[in-house]
Amino acid sequence: MASLAQGPLADLLTALRERFPKIEVRISEGTSQAHAVTILKGRLDAAFIVGEPRLPGCDTRHLYDEVLFAAVPANHELALRSHLAWADLRDETLLVMADGSGPEVEGIIVRHLSTLGFRPKIAVQHVGRDNLLNMVGKGYGPTFAANSILGAAYPGVRFVPIEPAEIVSWSVVWPKNNANPALKRLLELSVASASSTLPIVA
Repeated sequence: MASLAQGPLADLLTALRERFPKIEVRISEGTSQAHAVTILKGRLDAAFIVGEPRLPGCDTRHLYDEVLFAAVPANHELALRSHLAWADLRDETLLVMADGSGPEVEGIIVRHLSTLGFRPKIAVQHVGRDNLLNMVGKGYGPTFAANSILGAAYPGVRFVPIEPAEIVSWSVVWPKNNANPALKRLLELSVASASSTLPIVA
């Protein structure tokens, strides 16, 4: 759901490379649930996860919040609005990724739009975030993206604020017994990047 186009994660990666160029960085995108499992199995030093999870043997620190925007085709009537209500998207086919942030986004859609006897139309796509947004630009339907995505341009896509705003909280989670010195540097920079980030766009 987060993007490296701008925002705290982008700032963190920039600062980490500038200050500690010899640290080897490997990034893995996936669902919060999948990252929680790999943290517990010791396969990741740290994970940036939606919410404030409490995992056994791990520490968690809330870092920052983002606002969700509706990403709509630029030629759609909804793209002309200054903001949207959730109900405005009720009759749309909404795109989500099968992996990555897809399950979290699908949960948000269902929470906001499902009513007794009605379930929103959700089309699960086996693509990454960039191609999902490219599908939006081709007219396949709207999706949702955090405000960090506003640092990137996608042809044929307009990002429209939603009211009431959906706030997505991000935390960093790491094993308490991880003695990797690079992890300590990462956590220090994570807090610094989060505290100096741009304010939420609403």
